[in-house]
Amino acid sequence: MKAPKKWLKIISLFFTVLILFQSCATFKTHVTLEQAVQDEKSVKIITVTDDSYKYKYIVYEDGLFYGVKDNPGEDVKFPINADEVAEVLKKEGLSTWAMIAIIAIPVIIIAYILIKDAIYKNMSFDIFPEE
Repeated sequence: MKAPKKWLKIISLFFTVLILFQSCATFKTHVTLEQAVQDEKSVKIITVTDDSYKYKYIVYEDGLFYGVKDNPGEDVKFPINADEVAEVLKKEGLSTWAMIAIIAIPVIIIAYILIKDAIYKNMSFDIFPEE
C-alpha cells in the first residue's frame, strides 16, 4: 500500500507543477500600439508615469486606441492616450504543441513505469517450477 501512495504523491505533485506552468505567460515582446491592434493578443501598457495596465486586446476606432478588459458578460473599452504610452508589451506563452509535449511525455513515462512495475511484480522467474 505504500507504493501506490508514493506514486499518487509524485503524480499529484507533477500535475500541480504542470498547472502552474500552464498559467505562466510573460509580457516580453515590445510592440507598437498598431501592432498590438493587429495581433489581438493580451498586452500590458506602461505609461510615462510608470503606471501599468493590462488589457485583453487593443482596438482602434474613430481615430483612438481602446484597451479592452473582460468584464463578466461583456467587454469594456477604456480609451488609451497614445502620447502617455511609454511601452507596449505583448503577452508571450508556450505554443500549443509545446504544452501538449509537456503534458504527454511525462504521462507516457509515468504510465510506462506503472505498467512495468505491475508486470514485474506479477511475473514469476522460476525456470523450473516445482510440481
